[in-house]
Amino acid sequence: EFKVEDLFHSLNYLFNNEVQLRKIEINIDINPNNLTITADRKLIEQVMINLIKNGIEALEYTPNPIIKLKAFFDEIGRVIISIADNGTGIDETIVDDIFIPFFTTKEEGSGIGLSFSRQVMRMHGGDVKVNSEFGKGSVFVLTF
Repeated sequence: EFKVEDLFHSLNYLFNNEVQLRKIEINIDINPNNLTITADRKLIEQVMINLIKNGIEALEYTPNPIIKLKAFFDEIGRVIISIADNGTGIDETIVDDIFIPFFTTKEEGSGIGLSFSRQVMRMHGGDVKVNSEFGKGSVFVLTF
């Protein structure tokens, strides 16, 4: 068991230099402040790193770039973590393919990050989903 606040702050620290260089604002919202998750912290941290990296890449040409990390309970008491960006969004013609192993739109991409993230979340009895609007941004939602 670990505090989501500790996870978010360590991720914020990890990406601090990169987001400052790129002038990306990071917003953190945790409700309640003492929200905890029972999971393998290192694996969940790796999932979050993948999603934040993707968000940073999606923000490359975005004015006023923002990444929002949010954690809360849903209406039936599950912990939800969302990672949102106001970047380019994902083209609707490929949004269903992004979790397929080895599918990538990046020249240097391996196509492993999102399929790995879904596998980790399923191992924890949860899931990862995406809501995206091309040209407006994406929200990845982790459900525990």
